[in-house]
Amino acid sequence: MPASKFAKLRDARVLLLGGTSGIGFATAEASIEAGAIVTIASSTQDRLSSALSKLKSAYPEAAAANKIHGHICDLSQPESLEANLKALLEFATNNNTHKLDHIAYTAANVPRLPGLVDYQASAIKESILILRYDAPIILGKLAPAYMNQDPRSSITFTGASTATKPTPGRGILTALGASTEGVAKGLAVDLAPIRVNVVAPGTVDTELLRALAGPDPKVQAGFKEMLKKVTLLNKVGEPEDVAEAYIYLMKDANVTGAVIHTDGGRLVK
Repeated sequence: MPASKFAKLRDARVLLLGGTSGIGFATAEASIEAGAIVTIASSTQDRLSSALSKLKSAYPEAAAANKIHGHICDLSQPESLEANLKALLEFATNNNTHKLDHIAYTAANVPRLPGLVDYQASAIKESILILRYDAPIILGKLAPAYMNQDPRSSITFTGASTATKPTPGRGILTALGASTEGVAKGLAVDLAPIRVNVVAPGTVDTELLRALAGPDPKVQAGFKEMLKKVTLLNKVGEPEDVAEAYIYLMKDANVTGAVIHTDGGRLVK
């Protein structure tokens, strides 16, 4: 058996949008540990610089081998979205001289939506739709020109368990998660042989989760306890656990158009 048979990410080129915190940062760590050449992207220079510093400090050998990179990419403005994504892809591929093998999209924001009785036609803000709908589509439009055209290449988007099991009182959020799954399945057909999949996390202990609870540590703790109770495992997910789903989807060249759930058993409780 060849020594490299399962070392599928060794020297693979991986681009992570939203790779400076939470699940994205953990996926960057996992990719580096698997031997990949990693580029992370963020809309904020401070967050990007901080994440790069942490990664290079934690993985000095990868840093010395020039395997850790970062680039600014603002996904929030429709008029510059396509140009910004193209600039990122140019950077990650050294002006398209080194094709990408994998892209993981974990960019997210906090979707503060009203309940059904208070919903108005304009309730879903443009910024939410850009990040969760427009940006994935434009990425799917541009990325193939910068990727190896092979089933070993993949794009992985981030959905949510609420797309399958709505939360009472917050059922409108189901539409956002379902839209990501729809985009990914459509792109899986249009971009083949490049594989396109979705990771659908449940509740994960990230900066976004703490932002939902607010700044009070006691409130955050109570919020987490409440969220634990809706899972079979009685736990909130950790980014390093959920990151494994992205790594799996990069490595399994036989899966496309799929949704991988990592939610502590929320769907079966």
